[in-house]
Amino acid sequence: MSVQEIHKEVFEDIKNLETKLDECRNDFKKTVLKSSRYPLTKSYDCKTREKRNLFIVDFTAMKRSDWKKPILSIYGIYSRPEGKYAVVPTVEMNIISIHPPHFFKRYRERIVKDASISNEDIIRQYFKKDWGFMGVVVNEEFESVYHCFESNQENDKISFVAATSQGYCFGEKQGNINIIKTIISEDMLFENQKKVFNALKEEFNAFNKERYGTNI
Repeated sequence: MSVQEIHKEVFEDIKNLETKLDECRNDFKKTVLKSSRYPLTKSYDCKTREKRNLFIVDFTAMKRSDWKKPILSIYGIYSRPEGKYAVVPTVEMNIISIHPPHFFKRYRERIVKDASISNEDIIRQYFKKDWGFMGVVVNEEFESVYHCFESNQENDKISFVAATSQGYCFGEKQGNINIIKTIISEDMLFENQKKVFNALKEEFNAFNKERYGTNI
């Protein structure tokens, strides 16, 4: 399945989740109003009617009044012969971000450092702690860092690097599709590399503070 076919299938699937999303939203409202601790996040597993693809829907309320307009994130998990892919749609922009099995292999090795967790739970753990990313176009310096840690991907193309709440990701943009190829942790960087990456992380933190009203 090509990335364009994945894009088409994801957006067809999302249309079939509207009723389920309304049910989840109403349930989350009740949960928020009963709670006394915030931020509050609740996850819902949703399967599409026709293709039975799994989507995980996360609602987050930073404060009690957010029951009216909670933060919503959706991602799908697709099983293929080579492993499990996670796909994040940005509906209003007609964009998807694809996280292939190799990404989660590196996430397990470099961030989680736990071989006992199942592949699906690794994916769930990543997105439970994910607050989006702040990306820039790669330059030679960023590209050299990528190939330093992915030496077996010598001919691989990357077009952007991004700061996230859990590290730094490298990926390739193909039109309205982002392929998130790998992740590194901050402690993997040399001192002379940290300055460049830290500037990106500061932008990420500032953006999320403005968006959510708190440090993520």
